[in-house]
Amino acid sequence: MVNWYRRTMLAERTPRAILITGGSAGIGRAAALMFAAMGDHVAVVARRTDLLEALAQEAEREKLPGRILPLTADVTDPAAMQRAVALALAEFNRLDVLVAGAGVGHRGALADAAWRDLETVLRTNVDGVLHSIRAAVPAMRASGGGQIVLLSSVLGPVPAPYAAAYSASKAALEALARSLRGELHADRIHVTVLRIGQTDTEFAEKRLGQPGRVATRWPTMSPEQVAGAIGRALERNPRVLSVRWIDSAFIWLGQRFPALMDRILRRIYD
Repeated sequence: MVNWYRRTMLAERTPRAILITGGSAGIGRAAALMFAAMGDHVAVVARRTDLLEALAQEAEREKLPGRILPLTADVTDPAAMQRAVALALAEFNRLDVLVAGAGVGHRGALADAAWRDLETVLRTNVDGVLHSIRAAVPAMRASGGGQIVLLSSVLGPVPAPYAAAYSASKAALEALARSLRGELHADRIHVTVLRIGQTDTEFAEKRLGQPGRVATRWPTMSPEQVAGAIGRALERNPRVLSVRWIDSAFIWLGQRFPALMDRILRRIYD
């Protein structure tokens, strides 16, 4: 995927300045390396400093044409996100893209879940996105426009049992994106929701409540596959994009036949 972008895009445009949250591992990490291979300059925000530094060192070892700027920050801290954007601006002199990828999952019955876990999910997946957007939009306005990509889930439009807080947090992104499109239209800032299915990352193992994969028979995809979809989103500026046809089919079925999908999901998640 990286090599394809290198061949087809590197010579065709000027480098972009991109900020990725949740970029120390998984999808965010794959996207950072892909964009750096394309010649873009990438500020990567996460809490784990060691992984951020390892990411920047890998880009240097590979002699990627773009730069990776590691920024340790917690998206739930609005002041930290303001500082992260200021550091990215100081380094790159502009900001063209925000990829809001920081997130955490939860599995378990809502009524019985530890409140601290539910609060962590909502503060990270909703508040963290809000803080990231509020920090990035003024910089993108000053740069003449850009694009926001919100990393969501197929469980946003089709909520699952025992994933209520997580599903609600991703459904919130759908509403947020729709409102923002109207608010930011005059600023030439596009907003895309990327609906992601099961991906082979550490996400499931670090899920709060009950960790581990749930739908074990549902095919997973690589983080590089999702990174490629983020790249396509920046090319096409879609309102909503699903990574795979099977995820689109899941959403279509869930929205048109909700009672049937509820029965299927109960079998899977029970």
